[in-house]
Amino acid sequence: MVDIQYVPCQLMLGRLLMAVAAGAIVGQERERRDQPAGLRTHVLVSTGACLFTLISISLAGDEFDPGRVAAGVITGIGFLGAGTIIRYGGSVRGLTTAASIWAVSGVGMAAGIGWWQAVLPATLLLYLCLTVLKLLERKYLYAKRGLTLQVQLDESRMSVTKLRSELACLGHELSAFEVTYDDDTETSLVTIELDPVPPAEAAEIVERLAKAEGVRSVRAT
Repeated sequence: MVDIQYVPCQLMLGRLLMAVAAGAIVGQERERRDQPAGLRTHVLVSTGACLFTLISISLAGDEFDPGRVAAGVITGIGFLGAGTIIRYGGSVRGLTTAASIWAVSGVGMAAGIGWWQAVLPATLLLYLCLTVLKLLERKYLYAKRGLTLQVQLDESRMSVTKLRSELACLGHELSAFEVTYDDDTETSLVTIELDPVPPAEAAEIVERLAKAEGVRSVRAT
């Protein structure tokens, strides 16, 4: 019979809350960008990893290896992360979100063993990677000029609000846009200004919008 050594209640609660906070900090950045796995997913992954680590510690005692459960958690997170990866044409999206899920599970496991010295800097570094590095990529690695799109919409099937939702699904927000209505053809011409993006991503945006219902034409300049 296994001799279970429970982690004290207050200590357990503190570690779980630390995992929740770490998952929320990373997850809200993904949520803000309308990624497949957002705030709740990251919080659940971090908290679940922490809980499994606590269970592992309690079950292991002095006779068993607590690392066996941890290894199972890492494998399971890999399958979960794979579900966020989506292929659009010749490009793949969701890799960053999958990586953030995998990394935040490690933060949750660190919280589970009470290693706050690793939880705090790891959470900060993950957040900086998802925010600051994105800005640096667009500023130094991609073209300086933003992407301008001219999208002709069939007003009966596609609105500007739906168009914004389509762009949000691709991880982009409108920095500026202008709408010109044509009552005779019941269409509208929307001129959109987006932040600088790499050429492959620009082609993906045009392809995705061109296939959307209610979009008559898309032109990138």
